Amino acid sequence: MTWSGAQLTGIVLGGGRSRRLGLSQSKLLIPIGGKMVLARVADTLGQFCSELVLVVRPDQDDGVPDLGIALGMHVVADTETNSGPIAGIHAGLTVSTTMLSFVIAGDHPFLSSSLVQAMAAAAAAAGSDPSPAVITRSEGALHPLHAVYPREPWLRYLARLMADGETSPRSAIELAISTGYPPVTIFTDDELEQADPGHLSLMDIDTTEHLSTARQIVESRKSMPPRR
Repeated sequence: MTWSGAQLTGIVLGGGRSRRLGLSQSKLLIPIGGKMVLARVADTLGQFCSELVLVVRPDQDDGVPDLGIALGMHVVADTETNSGPIAGIHAGLTVSTTMLSFVIAGDHPFLSSSLVQAMAAAAAAAGSDPSPAVITRSEGALHPLHAVYPREPWLRYLARLMADGETSPRSAIELAISTGYPPVTIFTDDELEQADPGHLSLMDIDTTEHLSTARQIVESRKSMPPRR
């Protein structure tokens, strides 16, 4: 299987409550460089994905669902309210129409199109049936919410884990690695560095310090001389 953007769905998890930031609004609505975080994510994924899915909570009324609609995203509600991010991934995969999906938490303002496409290409080029999930691992830490998932095997796998009470995507990945199914390919630090020097694509906005750093990065880019 070879890969093209027409074979990739972008799934954005937008149901978080931003408790660690102490905000009254979702962090996906925070402007960074004059653009809301969710819009930054959607704009990047929209460059090469055939469809964009936004997963929200059933009771979510913070403006994120409306923004998703305005951005042309297919907005769906995660109905398994006690199953954590695993349920969000499952809800997104359920409505996707492609064999591969890239799943990202919605608070990644510097998502790298080069990295996402390299990960999707790695999944497609593996030559296995089913294709492997491709998970980033940086400095020893897995990033299951910055990952490519094949639709069919992971729908079944995550449904079984939710039935068993599992809520952690990282635990789901670790179990898959230990048992060998569904297959998983790890995108290593060296591969990350080639596609995304500095690993900024993995940066999320969990604290006020993260938010301040993100805004400093945007400002520093504005001051850089134009490329010739």
